[in-house]
Amino acid sequence: MITVLPADKVICSLLRQSGRGDGPRKWTSFQLRTEAEGGLLLLNTLTLGLLWLSPAEAAQLDTPQGALREALEAGWYLIPAGLDEHSVARELRELRRLMDPPKSWLQKYTVFTTTACNARCAYCFERSWEPRTMTPETAERAADYMLAHSGSHNFQIDWFGGEPLVNRRAIDCICDRLTQGGARFHSAMTSNGYLFEPKTVAEDRAHWRLNSCQITLDGQEETYNRIKNYVYPGGNAFRRVLDNIHALAQAGVQVFLRLNFDLSNASEQHQLIDVLAAEFGGHPMVSAYAMMLYDEAEGEESHTPPAERVQLFALRQELTAHIQAGGLRQPLRLLRELRTHMCMADSGDMITILPGGEIGLCEQYHRDHFIGHIEREGFDRSVMDEFCALRPEIPACADCPLYPDCIRLQKCPNQLCSPERRAAQEAQQRGAMQVEWENYRWKHPLP
Repeated sequence: MITVLPADKVICSLLRQSGRGDGPRKWTSFQLRTEAEGGLLLLNTLTLGLLWLSPAEAAQLDTPQGALREALEAGWYLIPAGLDEHSVARELRELRRLMDPPKSWLQKYTVFTTTACNARCAYCFERSWEPRTMTPETAERAADYMLAHSGSHNFQIDWFGGEPLVNRRAIDCICDRLTQGGARFHSAMTSNGYLFEPKTVAEDRAHWRLNSCQITLDGQEETYNRIKNYVYPGGNAFRRVLDNIHALAQAGVQVFLRLNFDLSNASEQHQLIDVLAAEFGGHPMVSAYAMMLYDEAEGEESHTPPAERVQLFALRQELTAHIQAGGLRQPLRLLRELRTHMCMADSGDMITILPGGEIGLCEQYHRDHFIGHIEREGFDRSVMDEFCALRPEIPACADCPLYPDCIRLQKCPNQLCSPERRAAQEAQQRGAMQVEWENYRWKHPLP
């Protein structure tokens, strides 16, 4: 037996304190298995330990004896038969959260410089709403709020919209004031990429302390130009955006390409991946990932036919494999700590700042559900609690190996569960197990 990744020491210590007990044992449901070099990789999704068992050891798993059984019990793969491991997992997650509480300062701000956009995508959920744009005065007050609530600590700004570059004046204003105030910040941006200028990208990167940018691509040239339907007449928007991606990467900005797909355009996105691989394959600053359109419509509350969900998740796996083969994405690795929160909404130290100065907790709720305003102190605790509320468990939770790391927020439409999503996530984890094994083997060749 080989320990490929050691178990989390804190989790193991807490498990030992809970008492292992005597008597019969059962296999934990918090495990994933996959074959590797004739043997078996065994991941404990609660302790995060990863073992490789030789073919001979794998053959004994039904009735493990001696040293193998002792190791499996010590690693919490075999647990007391009467243990309610779901209760244990919840308690451990809460203990980890208490041990690693939210920061006493705000460590991330998602700033909506505007909800206006220079593109007119047919699928945009914001297109029916009157756009709002942050004024220079509000931008200055937002910067002052950041200085007051993050002090000398490092913090991050995520520029968001709409298209944040439609109102780059607000970005400049905030960054000027923060720099003058000695703030220690860096930023990221979600953008369509059109309004960058190759000649000024390096200057913008330095001024905004921009580390990364997410850019969405909806298809190849003709499809992209039609779907984006930019407000500017003439020109080739697709080529312009690709040139801007090159300029961003050259300036040292990490670019994440989001490839939107549904049943209608998946085959074209495969063709787009080939184009992107030729342009950016192997570039350390450019990566891509596939994202289902209307992902929030799937799951236990979905009206999407199950057969269609199966097809969508299969397409995502195919696209992801194609992306990796094209040198546009590094293989996923296993997490080394259990999450204590799902996202910014339940983090306790991250907020959104809207164009009018309203403060929220999630970029998907930018019209309501505010918790405060930059012109006054304090947050609405009742709204914060509402965003932290968990979805009720469902029958599928009972035997789900992903349960220890699964935090499903009631208000989040992207955290619904379905058999297809679970299968896809399990396959992703098994792929990461293989990556960890390959990395181990590269450093420690088997005799």
